[in-house]
Amino acid sequence: MMGSGGPQKGNPMLSTTIGVNVRKRRLELSWSQERLAYESRLSVRTVSAIECGSANPTADVIEAIAWALGVPAAWLVG
Repeated sequence: MMGSGGPQKGNPMLSTTIGVNVRKRRLELSWSQERLAYESRLSVRTVSAIECGSANPTADVIEAIAWALGVPAAWLVG
């Protein structure tokens, strides 16, 4: 599964919220971006872009990250 890339589309506020929540949970677990990328089967570049709010992740990507972080996908977008 590869991540999202390319220009930002959709709701930039939602992308920012997702990024903040991903980073918060990743740090709670004391994981590096590399570890999250490995656990979610995404690239480090994708994880970084999501955390920075510069990516508009697909539902599949959100699910993969949520699963890896052990949280519901709704938590990441809320």
